[in-house]
Amino acid sequence: MITLIGSLAGLLTTACWLPQMVKTMRLGAADEFAWPYLGMLTVGLSAWIAYGFLRHDPPIYICNVVTFALVLVVAAVKVRAERARALECATVTEVAALVAEGAEG
Repeated sequence: MITLIGSLAGLLTTACWLPQMVKTMRLGAADEFAWPYLGMLTVGLSAWIAYGFLRHDPPIYICNVVTFALVLVVAAVKVRAERARALECATVTEVAALVAEGAEG
């Protein structure tokens, strides 16, 4: 019974990340997630994974490995979106500088 409760809890907390990952992938951005949150969550999940392995408790480590993978997808999308925005800002700055230079000349 205890393993069943743990498995259900792990399944639900892992499954709650699926809509977030789908939304993040669909939008191509993860602005709503702060980097400190993602960092602390990743470290916490890593600790749960280690704990689960040390306890030989599959519901703990399997669910946390899956959640860890989903969080990594969200973080990867966040990195990609931030890099794209930075590149876009750099391009706009370059174009603005060229326009300003042309207006002076």
